[in-house]
Amino acid sequence: MKIGINCFPTVGGSGIVATQLAIELAKKGHDIHLISYDTPFLLRTSRHPNITLDLVDILSYPLFRDIGAPYTILAASKLVNIVKKWDLDLLHIHYAIPVGVSAYIAKNITKIPVGITAHGSDIHTLGVDPAYNPVISHVFENVDGLSTVSDYLKGEIEAKFSAKNDIEVLYNPIDTEKYRKIDVQLCDFRIKYEKNFVHVSNFRPIKNAPFIVESFAEIVKNYPEVGLIMVGEGPERKKCEDIANKLGIREHVSFQGVRTSITPIYNCGSALLSASTNESFGLTIAEAMSCESPVIAPNVGGIPEVLDHKINGFIYELGNKTEFVEYMSALLDDENLVKKMGEKGRRKVIEKFESSKIADKYVEWYSKTLDKL
Repeated sequence: MKIGINCFPTVGGSGIVATQLAIELAKKGHDIHLISYDTPFLLRTSRHPNITLDLVDILSYPLFRDIGAPYTILAASKLVNIVKKWDLDLLHIHYAIPVGVSAYIAKNITKIPVGITAHGSDIHTLGVDPAYNPVISHVFENVDGLSTVSDYLKGEIEAKFSAKNDIEVLYNPIDTEKYRKIDVQLCDFRIKYEKNFVHVSNFRPIKNAPFIVESFAEIVKNYPEVGLIMVGEGPERKKCEDIANKLGIREHVSFQGVRTSITPIYNCGSALLSASTNESFGLTIAEAMSCESPVIAPNVGGIPEVLDHKINGFIYELGNKTEFVEYMSALLDDENLVKKMGEKGRRKVIEKFESSKIADKYVEWYSKTLDKL
């Protein structure tokens, strides 16, 4: 197939998922045109020969000085040009806002079939806003295929949009060769403590990172030789640093910023810690599991579809610090439990989320979408 895949170029979330899918489809011999406004993160070091990168031109014009360039129109024009130039079979849009609207415009101009994958905040946050919802509902009703990354998010779409399309659930692809157990001596930064917990996020309020630091302070009282590795950047990183200073645990907390490779960091941890108030899937959770790291995460969104309580980690009630600390303590006290949960976690990822298998499921979805026409 000749497939146009549009995505954001950013480090996490839908951009990573879309690019990983593009890589797997390219390996299987499909001709992929990846469309974005900048080079996607996973393509900044290497690119498969079956992947062509097409960048949306961002125009500067005085009239748009205060509101910014009309990206929806710019992206629609780029999609139209690519469809016509390369005679694509299908457009696959990752994240409904704003390029789902762009693809709908391109469909009306070129008659190209369009499939959209909704990822999370385009549904449960931005998508429900009255400023977006009527238009996105119309787009969902009039594209050729609609998918999402968890049963939880499928339910959100059905409840909050007037979409009449069948919704396919296709889990996020995990590169199990990249995310695997390795010798932590390969880690490219100094590990101060033998035992560590890990948190990976964009430090937005929805990730609730301050709760992680506050809870970890309780652990340090009883386990003074334990560290916390915080990976990522975002608006609440400074708040987390301030909390660590205030609670007297700053020397135990390592803020690593954005990392190009986090497999070694997952391998440094007794567990990955999550405190998100909502997750449509939990990409870092599955990545950590693939590295044979247990996960401690709240019972929200799609997390229970990825993480199995007391099998490959622990699920706690959101905001319950006592329960959260109890599960951290259990893993610190029992290295054999860490090993067993880690092994079971990787087995689940290989079975349900391995990237090549997910790519095959997407090809099936593309074929069903095209067969509807």
